[in-house]
Order: sequence, then structure tokens, then C-alpha cells
Amino acid sequence: MENVIKKLFVAMLLCLMQTAVCTADTFKGKIVNAETGEILIGATVRSEINPQPGWSMQNSAETDSTGCFMLDSGWEGRIMFTFSMIGYKNSRKVDYAYGPEVKDTTDLGTIRLQPTALMLQEVEVKAKVPRITMRGDTIVFNPEAFKLKEGARLDELIKKLPGVQRRDGKLYWNDKPIRLMMNGKDMFGGDQILEQLPADVADKLKVYDRKSELARHTGNDDGDEDHVLDIQVKPGFLDKWYGDIEAQYQTKKRYSGAITASRLSDQDPHMIYAQANNANRYVDKTIGSTSNRNIDGDGKSQYGSYNYQHNWQTKGTQQYTSNRFNISANMGHSDGWNSGKTSTETFFPNQEHTFGVKDTYRYKHNLKPQLEAKLFAYTDSANTIDVKVKASYEKSRKSYEEKSASYGYQPDQFAYHSLKEALDAKPGDALYDRLITRDSEYESTDLQQRGLNISYIWQHFIGKKGSFMLGGYTNLSGTNEDTHTNHDVEYLREQRNEKLWQFYDRSEHNLNTQFGASFEYWLGKKVYFNVFDNVRLSRTRVARNFFSDTDEQNVVGGTPTTADPANTTRRLTHKWTNELTVKSTITPVKALMIMPMFKWNYSREKADFHYGPLDTTAVRTSNTYEPSIFLKWKMSRVRNMDIAFAYNTSVPDLVSTLGYRNTIDPLHIYMGNPLLRNSHSHTTTYNYHRMWLRKQIVLGLTALYNKDINPEATLYSYNSATGVYTSKPMNVKGGDMWKFAFNYDQGIGFYFRLMNKFALETAKSYGFLTIVDNNAADTHPELNKQKRLGINNEFEFSYETEKLQLTLFDRLESNRYRYDDASYNTTPLFNSVGISANLHLAPFEVFVQLSDDYRSGYATSAMNGHKLKSMASVRWSFCNNKCMLSLFADDIFNKDIWYESEYSAFQRQEYSTNYIHHYLNLSFRYRFDAKAKNGKSTTISSRR
Repeated sequence: MENVIKKLFVAMLLCLMQTAVCTADTFKGKIVNAETGEILIGATVRSEINPQPGWSMQNSAETDSTGCFMLDSGWEGRIMFTFSMIGYKNSRKVDYAYGPEVKDTTDLGTIRLQPTALMLQEVEVKAKVPRITMRGDTIVFNPEAFKLKEGARLDELIKKLPGVQRRDGKLYWNDKPIRLMMNGKDMFGGDQILEQLPADVADKLKVYDRKSELARHTGNDDGDEDHVLDIQVKPGFLDKWYGDIEAQYQTKKRYSGAITASRLSDQDPHMIYAQANNANRYVDKTIGSTSNRNIDGDGKSQYGSYNYQHNWQTKGTQQYTSNRFNISANMGHSDGWNSGKTSTETFFPNQEHTFGVKDTYRYKHNLKPQLEAKLFAYTDSANTIDVKVKASYEKSRKSYEEKSASYGYQPDQFAYHSLKEALDAKPGDALYDRLITRDSEYESTDLQQRGLNISYIWQHFIGKKGSFMLGGYTNLSGTNEDTHTNHDVEYLREQRNEKLWQFYDRSEHNLNTQFGASFEYWLGKKVYFNVFDNVRLSRTRVARNFFSDTDEQNVVGGTPTTADPANTTRRLTHKWTNELTVKSTITPVKALMIMPMFKWNYSREKADFHYGPLDTTAVRTSNTYEPSIFLKWKMSRVRNMDIAFAYNTSVPDLVSTLGYRNTIDPLHIYMGNPLLRNSHSHTTTYNYHRMWLRKQIVLGLTALYNKDINPEATLYSYNSATGVYTSKPMNVKGGDMWKFAFNYDQGIGFYFRLMNKFALETAKSYGFLTIVDNNAADTHPELNKQKRLGINNEFEFSYETEKLQLTLFDRLESNRYRYDDASYNTTPLFNSVGISANLHLAPFEVFVQLSDDYRSGYATSAMNGHKLKSMASVRWSFCNNKCMLSLFADDIFNKDIWYESEYSAFQRQEYSTNYIHHYLNLSFRYRFDAKAKNGKSTTISSRR
């Protein structure tokens, strides 16, 4: 094995990087007046590709003085062209584009536009301003050439730019993430500020590829570049405040209010944000990121942040990235709560099974202030520094309540009983005789966490050849926790009850530091080499004092006073890790690219560990090797394929390999396993892509194979008299998984589209059957093989025009589980069939979605059956688009419940949880803008 790894390592070092040159598929044609045959100068040609639902890749061009046009496409797929000009009817044509790696030219022929008087009346004819011009490698868009409503936002203008799309809340250009800049500097506030700024602020919009710092120093393209959208701000719009105010009311007395204000500045921008709501939202806005998430199933929050940045330039570095220093201070407060239900079915070999039902409720109060500062600067033309410091504090108060019960049944005599039925059962009832345990638990926790994170990088550029980098980080953190737990347990088969009071105070202190070096160097013009090495040191100290009582006389003020040495613990861990990574790329021929990578990790850990009667010192040394390789072959203009292989190793946590015994939960005891070993896996993936030009068809095929070696599983032991489970991690026999996927996409005419994504998975895995009433150390657990056949299908048929979008959809998830013991077999199924419609009738927008969700095969009866789900919204924009009023109705028929299921070779679990749904939401938003200054202003140039 060592010889094989050495050979792989040597081979990968020889695979050096050669950057591929990207081209584009080109379309050309000529536009004339259909009545007279006269050439039309300045007619607009717009193309659109929709690689997936919700994606829109657009491009545009104009006819020249001869009526001709040429337009490039950087994406593969069905492409629809729209030809238009003021005073003429639009015309459309469909073709296929083959992406950036193909340089072909398709002649669309002569396009004839019919003149119409009606369009001349509707559209104000202005002097023709070219939308797009080229300045070297830079595409320049003229905002005045795009038709926008009065008061339109900057993000509305950007959405109209050819090739630009918004997906998952982020901007993309030709499917590559966009780096936003303003006057050649990174834009303060990122994407989130675009909705606040009026489109009028933009003088020009520039799109270009910004090379990495290394490439700009050496002049050699290392393939690492950002796709930049650079907004050139008009003189007079800088150093002013912009923003919006939003207020919402939601049924059941819920509210939400927020204000965002940004000072647009080339030198000293600011951003202020504040919000308060009881609609279960937590919004976190800082300089470079925004998150908007649920607090829990329900909740309320208040949050505020202030952000400031200063930009400047070091002499002699005008062609490089600007220096910047920014600081952010924020504080958030939240209260979240939720309730849920869980059912658990556990399989035992050749005897009765158990079924557990549980209701839970949790609550968390949280306060979290943070302070962050960042510095990036050129000290001179050949050296940069990058420093980040973040300090945080978090204080939480949590509570948790649980009521549960378990009962036994013969495999062929299962009957579902709710928790209420189990808790209400009395002696003499049929269910009471089958009950094993009933438990009521309450837990409360006070928690404080502190953190200080510092990272630093120094980079030196070696003339035109490469760069050398030193960097690292240091993280300090501390945690203090006090937890009270009360249990009231009924052991019905032993006919006894037990009340248990528990308390522990726990502290944890961590120090993690890393230091590393990276070297990248060009050997000639085509060969590039990259290697980096990191050394990490960590130190963790954990202490927990535990107290436990079953006699209420020893409980003072709700706190037990009797020490529990069995669950008192002390731990001091030191870990040293070295990580070496070598990456490279080679392109032996234009159509073939090979990209290997090799990682080697060496670590040494030492733990001084005390847990109950266990007092030991453990030392572990490990070496892991993780090779991977990716190959891509473009066989022709319409066919390509790729193959990837990766080998991974997972090292278990050192503590889990120690022989401790955790008895905090009286019904679930956890143990470590000194025999636990590393787990491995390897994955091979094959993808094939084929297109048919005139039939507007795209076909994708995928085959994947994954093999697990010594995966980690959980072995359970069960005491049938007490209902107590004991678990420990163990390596189990490895399984494998095959996946075959088929993706089909066809355009039907101009307005219709058919998409279907089908995946078939077949998997084999193993788990241990629960050991029953046998505590012997040499007991060999039985293996239970699980075979899963999974089918997933996503179907969409859509019709889309400028004003109306209609989509029919069907989503299917089906899994067939089969075991060695047929009594465990199950076939859960989920299917959602529905329709969505979106209608744009300015200034209104209406959205409606209706679906039937069907489930079957679940042990929890409430999860099965049909559920009709619907949502609808209407929006009205007024006051020159500065104001918007919207009404949204969620889950109109009150049928939506969140479900999840989990299946293993020894157990299956089904969950449901509550969250806010079935409501009406009325919201109002107002945007405030600044006016441009009168008089002279200095135009700020952009640096590329």
C-alpha cells in the first residue's frame, strides 16, 4: 500500500497546470424591414438560456450600420432569440448554443420585422444610445439604454444585464459568482445594498474578469479570477444616505419592522441596520454577509448592527487591489421555542420489538454581541498583509421538556398508540400490560460562551514568477454551563418508580492555532506548481462536576447535593497536526483536462482523561492519505464526459475510543469503545452530456459508485426488564451504493419547456441488531443487512411569456427497504403534484401555488394520506416604485406539517415538528433616496 501511495504522489507532482483558453459559441444574422426590405440599424437582439428552472442566462446585441449582428453565448443549452425595435413587432427564433469551450458560428439568416403604428405610440422614441460597448476585454453597459420604471432600484437594472442572474440570493454572470465593485473598489455591503440604491446612481456598468493578485503581478494566468461587476457611480451621488423602511403585520398578532441605511462613499462608506419581530425570523447583516433564518419553530428577535470601512491606495499599487480597513459591531437577541413528536421502532432478533413515542418542547433565550475588524493593505508593490480579528460573547438560557413512553409487541401484531393513550393507560388495560417505561423529563441550562479569533496572512510576490505566503490563525474560546435535570421514570415491568434530580457545572477552554506556508511558481508560460503545508496545534481542557439524588431530602432549592463520581469528568487534550496538499492540472491536448490532488495528514494526540472510575492517559498517532483525480474530455461540440475519483479517511474522535461510561440519562447509557478504528470510503463518478441541435434536446447521464470501508455504526444493548438502552460506537461491515441519473430537457416551440430529472439508487449497508438481556463482554452482535432501492423524480412542464408563467410539477420520493428479517421491511413514499402561476400586470404581480402532497408507508398514522397545500400573494408597487404593498397567504388549507424519517438496519424513526404556517402577512416597504448634488463633482476613475 505504501508503494502504491508513493507512486500516486510522484505521479501527481508531475501533473502540472496548463490554463485552458475559453472561447464562445457565436450567432450571426441580419435584420430588415419585412415590408420594404430596408436594413434596420440599432435593432436589439436578445438571447436567453434557462439551464434549470429559476435560472436565466441573458445576452444582447444591436445591429450595426449594415443591419448585421453577432452575439456570443457562454452557456450550453436551448437558446431563444428575441428580435425587437421601436415601431416594429417582436420576432422570436429558437436554436442551440454549445457553451464557452466551442468556437462555432451559426447563421440565423435574415430576420424580417413587421412595422406597427401601435408600438410607435406606446414607446417614446429617444436618440439611440448603444447598450453595450467593448473596451479591450471589458464589457461596458450604458444604463440609459435600458428601459426602467421611474424609481427603479439598482438591482432591477442589473437583472436586465445580459448574462447576469440572481440565484439563491447571490448574483451570477454566465453561471459564475459575481464580485461587486464600485469605482474599482470592493463594494461595501455587497449584494444587499443593491436593493436600496436607485438605478440613477449608475453612470456605467463594467463587466470583466479580474485576475488574481498573483496573475496581475506575474502577467501569467493561473486560472484564479473573479467575475467582476464594477458600478461606476455618477458624480454627485456619492457621500449620501440611501435605504428602506419595512413594516409587516401577520395574523395571530405577529409583527415585523426593519430599517436599513447605507452611506454610499468611495472612501468612507457606512451601513446601519436594525430589526425587531415576533414572526420567528433572525436577520444578521454585516459588512460582507447577510443571513435570514428561522429562530426555531416559533420565536422573536431584535438585532442591530453598525458597519464602517475606509479605503485608500498605497503608492505604486494603483493596478492592484485597494487597501481597506473595516469594522463591524452588532448585537442580537432572540427567544425561540418549538414542540415536536417522535416515534421510534427498534428491531430485536427473534423476539418482540419495541415502539417508543415522545413529545418534546424546547425554549431558548439568547443574547449575542460581536465586534469584528479587518485589514487588507499593500505595504509596498510586492508585499501584502491581511489581518482579521473577531470577538464574540453569547449568553443563553435553555429549557427542555419531554414526555415519553415505550411498549413491546410481536412483529406481526403491531398497533400504533399515541403518547396520550400510553400515558393514560391503567392497570387492566391491554396497552398497560405491554408498556415498558414512561418518563417525564425537565432540563434547564444557563450557558455562557466567549471567543476571540485572529487570522493573519503575509504574501510576497516573486517578480513575474510567483508568490510565497505565510499565514495562520489563533482562536481562543471558553464555555461555562450549569444544567439542572429532573426525571420521573416508571419501570412498569419491574413495577417501580424513580425520581431523579441531577445538576452539573461544566467548563471548557480551547486554544487552536495554525501556521502554514504556501508556494506557487510558474515554470515558463504553461507550467504552474502549487504546494502548501499547515501545522495546527490545539489544547482543550474540560471539567464537569456532577451531582445526583433520588432522595428529595438531599435536594436544596431544586439542586441535588450528593456528588456523583461516576459522571464527574476531567479531560486535557493536546493535538498536533500537519497537513500537506499538492494540487495540479495538466491539459495534454485541447479536449482533455486532468486534475489530480493529494493530501497527507499526520496527527499526534494526547489525552489525560478521567471519567468516573476511568483514569488514563491516551496517546494516538495517525497518518491519512486522500488522493483524488478529475478528468474531463470534450469529445465533440455536442458531447462531453467527465470522470472523478476520490478516496477519503475519517478518524474517530479520540474520546470515543476511550472506555468511559456515561449514565446521566437513566434510560440511555453511552459508552466509549477502545477498539474503534478509522473509516474509509472511495467514490467514483461518471457524467455524460449529449445535445441534439435542432430538436432542442439536452440529455445528461450520471453513474456513481460509493464504497464504505469499516464505517462507524452504533451497537445497542437492551434490558427488557427496565427498558434501558446502552450504546457504543463500533465499526461495521462496509456497504456500497450505486446511483444512476437521467436528466432530460426539451424546448417545445417558443413558450413551452419540458424537464425531467430521474435518479435510481440501490444501496447495501449493515447494522448491528440490538443485544437483548446479555451483558457478556464477548457477545457477538448479529448483523442485519439493509437493502434500499430509491427512486427520485422531478417533472416540470412550463409555459412562460413576459407577463405569465405557468408550471405543472410532480416530485416523487420512494424508498423500498428490505432486511434479512422480512418483518422489518417498509416502503415509505412521498409524492407532490401541483401547479404554480405568476402573473405580471404592472404595477401588480400575482402568485398562486397549489399542490397535493401524498405520503404512505409510515408507522405514524398522521403522516399518511393526502394533504392539500396552497399559498398565494399579490404585490402592488406605487410612488414611482419607492413604495410596495404586498399580501401573502401561507398554507391556506392549514394542512402543512413538517415530517422527516430515518431508517437503519436496527431502527426506524419518524419526526414531526411545529412551525409557523397558515397565516396572512401584510407588508409595506418604503425606500428613501438621496438626490444628486448640483454643481461640479470629481469623477472617480476605476482601477482594474
